[in-house]
Amino acid sequence: MSSIFDSIHSWNFKPYRRMGVTIDEEIFYAKMLSKYVESLSPSKILEIGCGNGIFSLTLKKTFPKLDLLSLDLWNDEMRIPEVKGYLSEVDSNMVQNLFPLPTRDSYFDVVYAPLYFYNLPRSRRDEAASEVVRVIKPGGYLILIDLEIVRNMRNSFQKVGLIEKDYHVAQGVFFSLLQKGEKY
Repeated sequence: MSSIFDSIHSWNFKPYRRMGVTIDEEIFYAKMLSKYVESLSPSKILEIGCGNGIFSLTLKKTFPKLDLLSLDLWNDEMRIPEVKGYLSEVDSNMVQNLFPLPTRDSYFDVVYAPLYFYNLPRSRRDEAASEVVRVIKPGGYLILIDLEIVRNMRNSFQKVGLIEKDYHVAQGVFFSLLQKGEKY
């Protein structure tokens, strides 16, 4: 193929932009996320901000036995029939408020957030970061995936005890692998 992205036709998705990101780009980023997930071998994963479900669906197709919970706010995007169809293939929950997270403490091996936190006002990021740390098991990970232009948001997560283990940028989006210490 001439593109670095898979064809959306091979995935059977209609062209749909999520916050300016195309389906092809989302599939590309979701496959990069899959590499992290494979290297970490988690059993329980939480997705914060599942949007149209592409990341969730990619992980479930790649790792069918994975225990994955996807959360997002219920909004107009979720009323689009194609998005409802994608989300019907994964365990997704639409909630009125994501924070505080509606899950138990220290429950997930990995939490990931694709293109979510740049939408959150700075004044709420520190509180959200504390909530994310609350639900990650000691030694577990956060995979932060967001626009490179807001890469400094990683500081909010480092302030609450997460340690950055890996960072790289692909196609204007950064991937930051942050680990929760054993004492938290």
